[in-house]
Amino acid sequence: MSSTAAPLHHRGPVPPSADAPRPRPARLPLPPVGPAWFPASMGTGILATLLGTYGAGGSLGGTDVGGVLTTLAVPMMVAGWLVLAVLVGGFAVRSVRHPGAFVATVRDPAVLPLWGTVSMGLLAVGAATLTVLPVLAPAAATAAVVVDAVLWTLGTLLGVATALGFGAVLVRQTALVPTPVWGLPIVPPMVSATTGASLVPHVPGAAGQFLLLLAAAACFALALALGLVVFGVAYAHHWRVAPLPPAASAAAWIPLGIVGQSTAAAQVIAAQSGRFLTAPAALEAQRVADGYGLVVLALGLPLVAWAALVTARGFLGRMPFTPGWWALTFPIGTLALGSHLLGAALTGAGGGAVGSVVTAYGWLALATLVCTWTLCSVASLRAVVPLLHRP
Repeated sequence: MSSTAAPLHHRGPVPPSADAPRPRPARLPLPPVGPAWFPASMGTGILATLLGTYGAGGSLGGTDVGGVLTTLAVPMMVAGWLVLAVLVGGFAVRSVRHPGAFVATVRDPAVLPLWGTVSMGLLAVGAATLTVLPVLAPAAATAAVVVDAVLWTLGTLLGVATALGFGAVLVRQTALVPTPVWGLPIVPPMVSATTGASLVPHVPGAAGQFLLLLAAAACFALALALGLVVFGVAYAHHWRVAPLPPAASAAAWIPLGIVGQSTAAAQVIAAQSGRFLTAPAALEAQRVADGYGLVVLALGLPLVAWAALVTARGFLGRMPFTPGWWALTFPIGTLALGSHLLGAALTGAGGGAVGSVVTAYGWLALATLVCTWTLCSVASLRAVVPLLHRP
């Protein structure tokens, strides 16, 4: 036998075969009911809102789909309320049984950003109620406004407090590793800007309408200023220092929440500002909103591509399920909402070709949202249901 032949009894570690299947990553323990799960209410709420909003539009490529989308919006709104009720009730019971649980979510810098999802869950379900309930029961339109106003107030107060509080944490603790999750407490004020401006027509009196619109504009400015800093730092870290961990791949979509939501907020604020501006000034405000939306959506396209590539890498690597998967829903929903409103404004202003492209982008985002919401819902049920049957 040649001296270069491999020994019959190899005592070292055997290298894996190239054809051998990759081992499935260990299943991560699911967090208890609490802020980590509220993205489920966000994704469900915005899907209900979009189905109702797009359903009011009527047609897609000459096909009347309005009735179908509006019909689907109703059970989705109900599902959003059920998810929100279960999460709020479950976390309340857990906090009573374990008093330290609530304090831990506020003091832990890794968990504190998740309170932003609680704010957005309230805002998303409130917006769904205002959009869908009057269609289901016109007599309940006033009740829908009251419910949305209450949820908007609670969600906005919580969102602003979380944004400012987490901003203070970042200033004090400079050793924290940047991550897109930092954006979770930053996006809520932008959601408040959109949903608050949508409530303006339902507020009695010009003074109340003006104050609400002013609050929406202030929320817009706060979220945009903080978002540029926080997401800029996060992107710089993951592009130049360390890539986003595969298990956190879905978090790559979180910054897109500012892109889509600010596009929508600019449109709604500009439309409602016409109540207090002269006709020429209102027209200029709408042009500014249109230009802002086009620039932001264009800048967001490479970010969408990066998020899609990172997510594909995560799924190819068989990343284990966590509630973080729900980041695949709400940010995509904001892109659909912002594109829908911008596309309608451009088409109405004579920009037919550009408006059609933006509108088509919105339909694509909505179709993607339906797929990702279904994926996350099934994955969540498969992960949670077996736990409910444990003794």
